[in-house]
Amino acid sequence: MDRRDNQQVEKTKELEQEGQMKEGSSHFITEDGKQYRMPYTIIKKVIFKNLDQKELQDIPHSARLQYRLLLFDAVIKAKVDFHKKFIRIVYNHPEANNIKEKISRQKLIEFLANEGVHVNEAPENFEETDYDYQKELYNYAYFPPSIREAPPYGWTKEEWKRHKEEEEKKKYRMEHPTMLDKLLGLNKKKDVKKGSGMKLHP
Repeated sequence: MDRRDNQQVEKTKELEQEGQMKEGSSHFITEDGKQYRMPYTIIKKVIFKNLDQKELQDIPHSARLQYRLLLFDAVIKAKVDFHKKFIRIVYNHPEANNIKEKISRQKLIEFLANEGVHVNEAPENFEETDYDYQKELYNYAYFPPSIREAPPYGWTKEEWKRHKEEEEKKKYRMEHPTMLDKLLGLNKKKDVKKGSGMKLHP
């Protein structure tokens, strides 16, 4: 926890004591018996679709625009897709229950207009939804095995499902051999040939 995090905790405590914090703004999670304060709870995700590709210009320009969006403290995630002509932004909106920096959707639209990208807020071009910071970002980033698990090289998903338990037992036994394994030499790794041994002369 750095100095800014400490300041954030102290500021939150002060507001809680004064009764200025909204309900749900002080959100904790417990991991390994310790409590951690989440910086956000429910924030917003907005998608601006069917943009003019000429305004996005090209891939490098779109990448720079994405970087400039991320310079806002209130923007948590941003993606500018040149080929699919959309901009997706996860941001801390003014009504969110936290004391972090906030920005309105209108301010984002004004910023994009200043960058030469004009957003059409018609229903078919615009979508905004609630975004659960803990479930959709924190858990995905810090607990990836529970969300996505790829089979090892050489296995299909179906094969790995059938043989996973058996293979993990074999791996564990190789790493933690019993006395019988050591006597029988079952835990010895096969020698791997490292080249032919021939040297090439200049």
